[in-house]
Amino acid sequence: MGRDDDEKTAAGVRLVQDLVAQVPGFEDTYECHVFNEDGVLSHVFFWDVVQDTVRSYLGEGDPDGPDWRRVLAFLEEETRRCVPGAIEVIVTSFLCDLPYKKEPGYGIEAHLGPVMKERYLRLRPWYEA
Repeated sequence: MGRDDDEKTAAGVRLVQDLVAQVPGFEDTYECHVFNEDGVLSHVFFWDVVQDTVRSYLGEGDPDGPDWRRVLAFLEEETRRCVPGAIEVIVTSFLCDLPYKKEPGYGIEAHLGPVMKERYLRLRPWYEA
């Protein structure tokens, strides 16, 4: 792994840690993840972020879990920053994993901020068609 890869990995880890610090409700998930993975694997952790965010959007989440609005606001700000490593996690492991039409939680994409929405439309150009 080269220096650029190390920096991207570190940025992904920082993204996860900042999300956990700024959006209440991910603490237990984070602790389990770190224990099970012996560290932070940002793309793996973001699978849980997507699931918890969609559950919250559907009103099915744990009352002490993360609020989907706060998650989207945090990720919008991070997407604006466009930090290599973090942006790859957001695009690849959040936006790509949002529900498709006819899946539970479809509709959350209508609440994406403008910067994330632009990235989302690159992934799913047919969305607004």
